[in-house]
Amino acid sequence: MIRKRLLVVFPLLLLLLFSCRREEELTVLERLERIPGLTATAITPPSGFTQAFQVDLAQAIDHDAPQRGTFPQRFYLSYRGEDAPTVFYTSGYGISRNYESEPAALLQANQVLMVHRYFPDAVPAADDWSFLTIAQAAADQHEVRSRLAEILPGKWLSSGASKGGMTALYYRYHYPADVAATVAYVAPIMKQADDPRFAAFLGALGTTACRERIRRFQRQVLGRRTAMLALAQAHALDRGYAFTVFSVAEAFEYAVSEYPFAFWQYGSGDCGVIPAESASDQELFNHLVAVSPLSFYADADYSHYRPLFYQAYTEIGYCPYVVDGIRDLLLAVPEPSYRAFAPRGVELAFRPEVMGAVVPWLQQQGTRIVYIYGGNDPWTAAALHPAPGLDALQVVQPGANHNVKIRDLDQRGAVIAALERWLQIDIDETRLAGVAGAEGRERF
Repeated sequence: MIRKRLLVVFPLLLLLLFSCRREEELTVLERLERIPGLTATAITPPSGFTQAFQVDLAQAIDHDAPQRGTFPQRFYLSYRGEDAPTVFYTSGYGISRNYESEPAALLQANQVLMVHRYFPDAVPAADDWSFLTIAQAAADQHEVRSRLAEILPGKWLSSGASKGGMTALYYRYHYPADVAATVAYVAPIMKQADDPRFAAFLGALGTTACRERIRRFQRQVLGRRTAMLALAQAHALDRGYAFTVFSVAEAFEYAVSEYPFAFWQYGSGDCGVIPAESASDQELFNHLVAVSPLSFYADADYSHYRPLFYQAYTEIGYCPYVVDGIRDLLLAVPEPSYRAFAPRGVELAFRPEVMGAVVPWLQQQGTRIVYIYGGNDPWTAAALHPAPGLDALQVVQPGANHNVKIRDLDQRGAVIAALERWLQIDIDETRLAGVAGAEGRERF
């Protein structure tokens, strides 16, 4: 009888012992799978990481009222080791694939790469935009940070570029204790829906001759309207662009109106690349769409970027079009506005009190933050300036555009020294060489 009992009890004891393995004996995937509401799948890690996972978290639609339900929000966890720091990198948009960010390479850190709510793989509620706020998005990050605290116990650094950099700053405002430091790349902080600082900034970029050449190019393509619209139609057909929200004529004028901004945002600043007035229609058109893509105004991009423009005209602000030099030639869109790209039929009431709270906090209390800007990037018109004496660092790299990185900075030594002090680690700046990243060309 005793032997029979042992035969029954012994396997149960083994099962109990196996299920009660110490936490440190579990694999990373097993530890992820133990987190409630989280689904993880092992994927091929980017170079330099030992493991990587695609993770979907059941995130609250409304963090102030969790009973409203959840939605699946995706992030990618790339793992180096439990003793490594962690970079929390936000795109501000969707994410097409996992990749290593510059801060993760520099710090030899683990990385959490996160999709922003309302973009693909993180849509809470179709056609209900009321939960798209910086507070809700920051709470998304806080939830991820809290869930991963035991798996990634080292110091955390938040980061992102452009809208992702803005997202990192808003997260820092709402949850200042979640991370030890922040690196915000090319992150404008607007104070109103159509921030007026951009016109003056654009009007001072480059030389007078360069700015005049830009204006003449705009006027030239608008003056060849019939030929340009024919080329635009052919271009749309060849690329498979659908234009049912905006007509091809409207898309063409929006592209021309945005040309100066786009020229400086992603260009080299060399006005010599602008075609001469003797250039053919095709040469002019090819240059226009290479600098200011027509695709931004096609149906697919309109749908993709609606969350951005909802945020722009309710909380985070945006830039206005600057068209004084071509206004008389605009026919399809005589008064271009970025409001046109927000969701249709949705109230857009800008709440100035949101940035009215964020901006002073960042300026006066936002310690251990690095702000990186490009001197030729128009978004630098809305650069955040920390108060004198605050333990934060702003660097503007002369001649750089919206793609500027730490590796491009004349003052990268100061940035690295600050990160070493804040994170209490030694950093080898040679790790910056060869970091590819994957930030595509976004609206900003």
